[in-house]
Amino acid sequence: DYHWWWRALFSSGGSAIYMLVYAIFYFKTRLEITEFIPTLLYFGYTGLMVLTFWLLTATIGFYAAYGFLNRIYAAVKID
Repeated sequence: DYHWWWRALFSSGGSAIYMLVYAIFYFKTRLEITEFIPTLLYFGYTGLMVLTFWLLTATIGFYAAYGFLNRIYAAVKID
C-alpha cells in the first residue's frame, strides 16, 4: 500500500482526539463558564493544544513507520 504515510499520520495522531474529547468533557462537568468570550478562549487554546499534540504524535508515528519500512525493505534482496 503506497498510502502508508497517511495511515501512519492519522493512526498515531489519533490520540489527540481523546485529548479533545476529555477537554469537552472537562468543560461540561467541571468548569462553570457561561459567557461567550471565556468559552471561546478555552476552546481556542484547547484547539491549539490538540493540534500541537496531534502534530507531535503524528510526526513521531510517521518517522517510526518510515524507519521500520526502510529497515524491512533494506533486508529484502531482489536478485
